[in-house]
Order: sequence, then C-alpha cells, then structure tokens
Amino acid sequence: MVHSKFLLPGILCLIFTVVQSENLPEIENTVFLKWFESYKTDEKIRSGELNVLSYNTWGLPIELSGHDHEKRFTAMADSILTLHPDIIGLQETFHPNLRAQLLNTLPRTFFTYSDYHCNKEIVPFVEKDCYGGLMTLSVYPIIWEQFYPYPIADETTIIEKIGSKGFLLSRIKYGDRIIQVINTHLYAGDNKKAERMRLNQIRFMQETVKSIPDYSTYETILLGDFNVHHPDVACSEVYDFIIQHMAYADSKPNISQTDFTSDHAANKYVSAKDKRTKLDYVFYKPVGEKKNIKIVSQNRALTSTQPLSDHFGWSVRFQI
Repeated sequence: MVHSKFLLPGILCLIFTVVQSENLPEIENTVFLKWFESYKTDEKIRSGELNVLSYNTWGLPIELSGHDHEKRFTAMADSILTLHPDIIGLQETFHPNLRAQLLNTLPRTFFTYSDYHCNKEIVPFVEKDCYGGLMTLSVYPIIWEQFYPYPIADETTIIEKIGSKGFLLSRIKYGDRIIQVINTHLYAGDNKKAERMRLNQIRFMQETVKSIPDYSTYETILLGDFNVHHPDVACSEVYDFIIQHMAYADSKPNISQTDFTSDHAANKYVSAKDKRTKLDYVFYKPVGEKKNIKIVSQNRALTSTQPLSDHFGWSVRFQI
C-alpha cells in the first residue's frame, strides 16, 4: 500500500510535468503553479533546509576597459537562479543597469524590502545605488530591513567614500520563526591601514546591533565580502574579532584552494598580482545555547569559465 505522504508529492510532480509539456500553454502565472511553488516552499521549511548565497557582483558605477558590463549583467540573474538559493546577499550592485537587470528577473521568485531602484548621483551623469551596493533577496517574506552606513573617517579613500559602504540588516519570516541576515561589504585593501579600517567597521556593526533591543533573540546569518583573508591563508584581526568577540561561527573554518573566492588562477577578471584567497564568507550564530544550525554542504559558486564577476560566490546549505 502506498502511503499518502509519498503519493501526494508524486501526483503533484506528475501534474506539473504534464502541464509544462511544450504542447500545452505556458502556465507561469497560473494559480496552480503559484500553489505548487508555495507547497515546495512549505516542504523546505518543514525539513529545515535553507540555502544561502553571498556574491560580490562587481557592478561598479563606471565601466572600465575589460569589465564587460553588458555581457556580465545580462547573464547574472539567470545564473543565480540556477543555484536555487533561498536567501541571496549581493554586494557591489552599484550600477543602475545591473540592478535593472536583476530586478527585472529575481523579484518573480524573491521578496525584497528596500527600494533597490533608488539612485543617487556621484558626479554629473553617473549614478549609484542608495544602500552601499548591497541587495538582500529571499524566497521567504522580508518583514523588516534597515541599512546602516559605516562612519566615514578623514583617511577613508575617495573610492570608499563613493561606495558609501555599510551593512544591511534584514528580518525574514521562515515559517513561524524569524531569521536575521546581515549583508555587508567591508573596506578594500590588503594592507595594515585597510585592516584597521575594516576593524573599525566591524566594531561599529557590533555596537549598532547591540543597541537593537531584540537583536539577540533571533538566529543570525552574517554574510558578504569581508575583504579579509581566511586564517588558512593569512592572519586577520577582523576575522578573529568576528569569531571571538561577536561569537559567530564560520561555515568553512578550514579551506583549500578550491574554496578561494578571489582566484586569478581560475578567474580572468582577477589581477595576477592579487593573492589567491577567500574574501567572501557566510557566518552564523544560533540563539543562546541552542546549537541548532548545521552545515549540510557548501561550495564556491558561479564558477563558470566565463565568470560574471571578479569574485566567485559562496553558497551554503543549512539545516536549521
């Protein structure tokens, strides 16, 4: 006798396959397809599965020779969709054309909260976004979100001032739970001054979230381009601060060369002068003493031989 819990998904899959036949009308916007997608989402919540992607898109506001904006921007959304992420944290979505491409496709599948169409002028006829290049998207509803810009110091470079970096804190309704996601992009540079600036930024983040009354009541995922080396590559005060003082766990505490997200050996857009390293991370922190977040699998992502950015993404599958 076939148990009903196996029969229903089988029937649904059969119906879905039949109606998607090339001989039948397209049903992308029908009630059935929406219901089926909702059913799959509910099943993922019941299983505790959560797939998270962090990706620096390299969407600089001005195109320089060899950056291939049009080719990369037009392919990016569909490439992201092939990974089937549940939560996406993007960095460097400065360019209006990149955001237009992403927002033309991704909101069909993902919720957003902030107005990512927002632009502000850097110099005449050159615009960038309003959130430090950050975008957070989720297949689950984003119920609250706030962007916190990092303080600007006298020694901050012009490029970093233009970038107006910060962190984006989102609260996502995952079934009957709330999950917090912090998406950030820290100060760039492989030198002592840059590391000091990053340390100031991450300390600002810590003090800011501490001031939010109910912040510590929710499980939190911290992701983004941290511009710091993994300890298996080189020491970083910022990395140590995140682990030791902010009490986050790195999804990948030990790495190999196949985990490098900045890798001139595998990515034509990375300068051969740059150290091969991991700059992009997904950290996580359970609530209190409950160690109820597990890593099922993870890997660097969007690693085509025709890369879409000067970074590879970092994808993590959680069991929460």
